[in-house]
Amino acid sequence: MADATTHFFPIFEPATRADPHPVYEQMRHHSPVVCLKGPVTDRPIWFFTDYEDVQWALKEPRFIKDARRNLPPELATRYQPASDGDAVFEAINYHLLNLDPPDHTRLRALVHKAFTPRTIADLQPRIHSIAQSLLDNMARRREGDLIDDFAYPLPITVIGEMLGIGTDNQAKFREWTRFLLINGTSQQAQLAVMEFVQFINELIDERQKHPTSDILSNLVHAEEAGDTLNRLELLSMVFLLLVAGHETTVNLIGNGTLALLQHPDQMETLRRDPSLIQTAVEEILRYNGPVETPTLRFASQDVAYKGHTMRAGDIILPSLLAANRDPKVFNNPNTFDITRDPNPHVAFGYGIHYCLGAPLARIEGSIAINALVQRFPDLRLSVPANELVWNDSMLLHGMNAMPAAWQRPA
Repeated sequence: MADATTHFFPIFEPATRADPHPVYEQMRHHSPVVCLKGPVTDRPIWFFTDYEDVQWALKEPRFIKDARRNLPPELATRYQPASDGDAVFEAINYHLLNLDPPDHTRLRALVHKAFTPRTIADLQPRIHSIAQSLLDNMARRREGDLIDDFAYPLPITVIGEMLGIGTDNQAKFREWTRFLLINGTSQQAQLAVMEFVQFINELIDERQKHPTSDILSNLVHAEEAGDTLNRLELLSMVFLLLVAGHETTVNLIGNGTLALLQHPDQMETLRRDPSLIQTAVEEILRYNGPVETPTLRFASQDVAYKGHTMRAGDIILPSLLAANRDPKVFNNPNTFDITRDPNPHVAFGYGIHYCLGAPLARIEGSIAINALVQRFPDLRLSVPANELVWNDSMLLHGMNAMPAAWQRPA
């Protein structure tokens, strides 16, 4: 078995963020398991690009989420994000995406009831109403930013209402999310988390005194086999639900609309037959999904796989985008086909950390995209596609803005 030999592929370069697929193809042709050196750590980073290997890595129990609790200190401290060990950030980091069993199992059991198929189905009329209201506002103008005007406010309104948080805080939530996950300085991120924690603490106090029927109140009073959520777990869970509950769908709507605009034949096919929206959304998720890589995993021990040895403490990054273009699984993987079926993509992950909110994102994306293409048949970008600015996150794959134009309906 070979130890890590680091290679260079420009996957971390800002210019790659707009379209990382060609780089992932280069990596796959070199080797489906590639060891790189990252920009912020001296630990080897192992990328997985083949569908089979990505699924294996996502399910492998020796690849853990919580390095500080499950690795020896001398290994855990070799990867130190700026927020690691900071008590302020601890208040939002103790959530499902950063935990391993049994903690993960326990917390997922306490929150999954909020995302049952029945609960999500009951939300459909309200999602339709929100989408139509946003499109009515857009119809008063002839141009705007599809992210600001539509893709962002729809899911943040939905998850805000589910949590019992008013729409007047939407702008603040977006600022917090951007500073924490995408492009904030350390000072901006610290201030954002302090403001968020203060805001949610006040809401939790209110729900403890005066229970309601929203998710936040249900979490405050949740009980599963005599177990409840403590304050740290509540804060982290609300943070996760707010962020994951809107950012993924923002990118699903934005990336999906862009793919349709770049493939007008597919746009016209969907416009003529709206019943294709379900397979269209699945293809959008596969073709240019909203999440590039999942949150970090770490090798808890030396792991041998296909001629490579990942050492304890090494960083594991299975690429969801790369897996969804694996030609061994998807015929013509670089072709955007809204009738593709079957479509076993891994856009929402795989294994025990599979996205809890996937059903909600699918419903929101289906309603939003169908409503948009039906209302504005002449929708078009107002800048060349290669001038669109994408965020620099390796986690969230989406645009910062999407300038567009349309004709006002008669």
